[in-house]
Amino acid sequence: MGNILKKLIISILIVSNLDASDPIMLDSIFENAKGLRSNTSIDILTSSGTRKFTSYPRLLSYDDGTIIDETKQVLLNQSFMSEYNSNLDLLFSFNAYYRNITYIEQNGIDEKSSTSFDSIWMGAKYSFDTRLYEFKQSIILQTALMQNMEYKNSEERFNLKSYYLQYNLQHFSDPLISSIYFATTQNLDRKINDINVALPDSYSLGLDLFLILNPNISLNFNFEENYQTAMKEEEQRVNSSTILSTMGFGVTYNLNENNSLSINSHIGTSSNAPDSRVTISLWHKF
Repeated sequence: MGNILKKLIISILIVSNLDASDPIMLDSIFENAKGLRSNTSIDILTSSGTRKFTSYPRLLSYDDGTIIDETKQVLLNQSFMSEYNSNLDLLFSFNAYYRNITYIEQNGIDEKSSTSFDSIWMGAKYSFDTRLYEFKQSIILQTALMQNMEYKNSEERFNLKSYYLQYNLQHFSDPLISSIYFATTQNLDRKINDINVALPDSYSLGLDLFLILNPNISLNFNFEENYQTAMKEEEQRVNSSTILSTMGFGVTYNLNENNSLSINSHIGTSSNAPDSRVTISLWHKF
């Protein structure tokens, strides 16, 4: 029993740097982060606001001026992590989505559905040997090799236009695992329909808590504040900056030595955040 509990403690310590929007770093079923691991997740988001959303690697919203009554979105994510050395892991992820949006137009309500390949991300995670007081440190850097973007009913594909950086501090105090993370998504300007568009940049501060119930089950809690800058067209501001505040609850269950299942649910606690978001994830070691 002691070895099993030790394995769970070590694995959840790795988990604690993530929320449901960042599944690639979860390595909850391995005593050591070695070899090839994968995560397959389904992210279901609903919102009754005017904003459109992307949810990988971090929740991001934008308002392109279209009047939206309701958004329903399902994002399928497949992620891989492979050890390069004892400190460095290589990351690769690709996403596809189904989106149903209800627009308010002059002649009434118009409902549109679309399915598309969303993005390909590549990057790395580096774990430091030194600790900051009692906290384990790690850093994640990813870039979007390819992104599809829907803007004012047009869709364009872009390469190397978005970059993601996350710094994690993790601490263990039996039976609680805690993690503080600081993250930013930086978006370069892009041209859509001959219009120069500057998407919002985001800056996130989050807290993850994992409560160990027994060797196979943990309860997960997440709190996040996400500040987003204003969006611009041709250097002119088209909407103001905003804050996406969310809180979440979930459970992680180890199915066997090679697989585990995680279910997390989030609600928005600010006006522009999604009303609800549910993520179901299956982790696997090859």
